[in-house]
Amino acid sequence: MQFYSPLLSLLLWLVLMLPSSPLQAAEDIEPALTSAELQTIDWLNGQEQNMLDLLERLTNINSGSLNKAGVDELAAIFRQELRQLGFSITTLPGDVIAMPSCPGSDYDIDVADHTLAARRGTGTRLLLMGHLDTVFPTTSPFQSFRREGDMVYGPGVADMQGGLVVMLYALKALAESGDLDGKAITILLNSDEEIGSLSSRKYLEEQARRHDYGLVYESSGNDSLVRQRKGLGQARFVIHGRASHAGGAHQEGRSAIKELAYKIVEIENMTDYESGVTVNVGVISGGEARNTIAPCAEAFVDLRYPEPQQGLDAVDQFEDIFANLYSYPVDSGEITTESWTNLHRPPKIPTEESDYLLEKTRAIGRLLGQELGVRDSGGGTDGSLTQALGLPTLDSLGIAGSGAHSDREQARVSSLVERAKLSVVLIRRLTAE
Repeated sequence: MQFYSPLLSLLLWLVLMLPSSPLQAAEDIEPALTSAELQTIDWLNGQEQNMLDLLERLTNINSGSLNKAGVDELAAIFRQELRQLGFSITTLPGDVIAMPSCPGSDYDIDVADHTLAARRGTGTRLLLMGHLDTVFPTTSPFQSFRREGDMVYGPGVADMQGGLVVMLYALKALAESGDLDGKAITILLNSDEEIGSLSSRKYLEEQARRHDYGLVYESSGNDSLVRQRKGLGQARFVIHGRASHAGGAHQEGRSAIKELAYKIVEIENMTDYESGVTVNVGVISGGEARNTIAPCAEAFVDLRYPEPQQGLDAVDQFEDIFANLYSYPVDSGEITTESWTNLHRPPKIPTEESDYLLEKTRAIGRLLGQELGVRDSGGGTDGSLTQALGLPTLDSLGIAGSGAHSDREQARVSSLVERAKLSVVLIRRLTAE
């Protein structure tokens, strides 16, 4: 037996008409491409080789975070390019980030200068962000660019030299069509994103307060935009013990390595997959010789957390571990611990405004024949800093790529023009709001 009523039919119709998720409510908000937009897109169609040539040039310059000369060389390239597009250029000084370390292993970080470029204008104010540094030091065997068909390989092709090329050519296309004139657009290129933006954070936060939307040119991965990110923290701790002969006076020594090992176990046990908190002791070193009780040992720790309070709780746990003695039954004061902790990225938590920006971009992508997915990420970007201050930020507008932070890093050549087209239309429409 079937039961229907007009009221039931109306309720069923209303349920079917509701969006299946908050993200889908704004999916079809974008009008068709205009003739002016189509002309700009057509100009970009002829730029792939120029974009690829620039990507190769950038990739072949080592710009590891600690290689100031290489980072400065990249900065000089972009300063010249942006100056030609009518941007005024300001150099923002880097800093020396002091960290505790064992004697002979200086971990102080001398950060290269950052670049701020701006055009004065009226209307919606956009902040475009990218980082010049990569994770690959000058000693890395992964140093050069190569191409195989529609794929390129090399240090930073995805993270994020490819994104920098996309950003620059979107701006070039806007300049070609006259659409940069009168627009309030600021670009911040920092040199320390891969080490936590420890020097540039203050500049990012200052600019976040002055703008209406933020766009970050991290990789779009497998053709997807990131909606939410974990927070990031880091800790460095140094244990000082007492050196002694490992054979003739073993009992007189206090091994810093032994204490380090106990502390590493405690720190690693903080990982809780159910809550989403992960901790990784990524770098350790210590000792002087095989036959010497180690007088010093040190470790570098990475922290990821979904909720702000989890980061604060983790810092408290770190401090408890650093303060306790695990390796010897009596605390004689001969083993001490120095520590440094920094919650350098808050979680990126979606807001109604950031979801609007994300879905607007996806809708523009569909107009261009680009079907962009949505994903969450455990990786951090500067977009987490700006969104935490209330600036709606989209942080995955760069080249499509994968394998970042490894010698498998690769990117899809054809996505250079695709993502530049996406940015051109997005910037034009945001600045017209």
